[in-house]
Amino acid sequence: MASAEALWRWLRQWRREHLQVDRAAVLRNVDEGGQLGPRYAFMTVMACGIATLGLLQNSVAVIIGAMLISPLMGPIVELGMSLATFDFRSLRESLKTLAVGTAVALTTATAIVLVSPLQEATPEILARTEPTLFDLLVAVFSGLAGAYATITRKGETIVGVAIATALMPPLAVVGFGIATLNAGIAGGALFLFMTNLLAIALSVTIMARWYQFGGDDTPKQTAWQATMIVGTFLLLSIPLGLALRDIAARGLADRTIRNVMDETARSNGGQVTSLRVDRNGNTLNIDAVMLLPRHKPQLDREIEHRLESALSRPVVVSLRELLTADEQAQASEQASLAQLRESVLRLQNVAERDAQARSAGTRAAEALHQRVLAHFGQLDMLEGGQQARWRLNGRSGLDIAAARRLEQSLSTNGEGLKVQVVPAMQALPAIAFGDDDATLTEDQASRLETMAWALQRWGVERVQVDGYAGNDTELAQARAQAVADALARYGIRDITAHAVDGAAARATATAEGRPVLREARVRFASP
Repeated sequence: MASAEALWRWLRQWRREHLQVDRAAVLRNVDEGGQLGPRYAFMTVMACGIATLGLLQNSVAVIIGAMLISPLMGPIVELGMSLATFDFRSLRESLKTLAVGTAVALTTATAIVLVSPLQEATPEILARTEPTLFDLLVAVFSGLAGAYATITRKGETIVGVAIATALMPPLAVVGFGIATLNAGIAGGALFLFMTNLLAIALSVTIMARWYQFGGDDTPKQTAWQATMIVGTFLLLSIPLGLALRDIAARGLADRTIRNVMDETARSNGGQVTSLRVDRNGNTLNIDAVMLLPRHKPQLDREIEHRLESALSRPVVVSLRELLTADEQAQASEQASLAQLRESVLRLQNVAERDAQARSAGTRAAEALHQRVLAHFGQLDMLEGGQQARWRLNGRSGLDIAAARRLEQSLSTNGEGLKVQVVPAMQALPAIAFGDDDATLTEDQASRLETMAWALQRWGVERVQVDGYAGNDTELAQARAQAVADALARYGIRDITAHAVDGAAARATATAEGRPVLREARVRFASP
């Protein structure tokens, strides 16, 4: 006990000897910095305007630039200092200045968003809608630094940037939420703003008390200050800590899902090309696209069981498999195609020799179907044995280009059996353009000719071409129209060219990667 009292006496003596400042001059400077005037209002409008534009453009550099001119440090320091000295006049003036600045900033941000063509929530905006305990710590450190700079009269401008960083962007996001009528964004950003405001002001109070401002306060006033500061921090820490815990849990769940999906794909010789996780209450809905060399039944159910065991919560997996062929499969395919060609030629000779013995030809075709074509698809004989239609299934592993090459390799000149190949139903490949370009190359035109061939084989009469170019809808429409014109030249008549709007294009790019913003995609249209 004696040692604790001695330590306290030494600390008080050290403060008297080393923390000497001109308190009257500091208080005058704080009072001047927190005054409401034309300069304060003008600089608030400028800072909030720049911050709002930076948030809409998702530009960190522009947002930081706005902080260099923000005037919010003055009234906040005055608020914290008035709480330390129990100067209620200064307290009222600082609250008035802050209220006017907040109203001016909200009006500025709301007006800019309302007239702006960019009204999508960028990552910089969304980052300020879920405050956590870390945001509270940033505000505390900013407040302590601001108070120290003000009291010691060193580096006030630079420290003011840190304080403005914690306040002006959240305030601009509140204006964005009001303008877009998004209560979730406005409410989250407002909570972050109030958290930072209170934490900074109370941190200033703590630093002011450390420098012995308000030294004449009664023990009752000092106890009231301590209770207010500790209580406020506790009340703010509870929801912010819970939010941080939820964000950490979501991040852990996302990493677990990604690891399980990648491990499953690797174990089956494939890879994950697209993964999206949505949350519906306690249930995780997973939408994934996986490239695999062969179809594996019930793979989605297997993934569900593994994730539910790892995460201890319900999981629903929607898995789309795209089949590819590895080198071994391609070699096997070449051998099978050579055997198939030989068999088809043999079938042609049988059909010519036995034109009047249809039953024998039918038995030969059935035997060929059973021995060679069972795992590729269904072969139908047409026009009395003079033509064959080969309907491939998904297990063949052939995309539309390979299916067309197969038909060309089986075609015969002059009289004889002609084979028509119908590829398995599958998604059509995307057409990629160069940056700011909507011109088709010869290779792309050849690919579109193959697409038109596949559509005709499938009997598809109506398609829609979706063009992507981010926010440049004119370029997106030009890309879609270029693809539509090419398909029309190759025999597809009922085509709709559609430009995907910026919001939908960015959502697709987030799920599948930025290259989609340079593509045009052909899909089946509803009749």
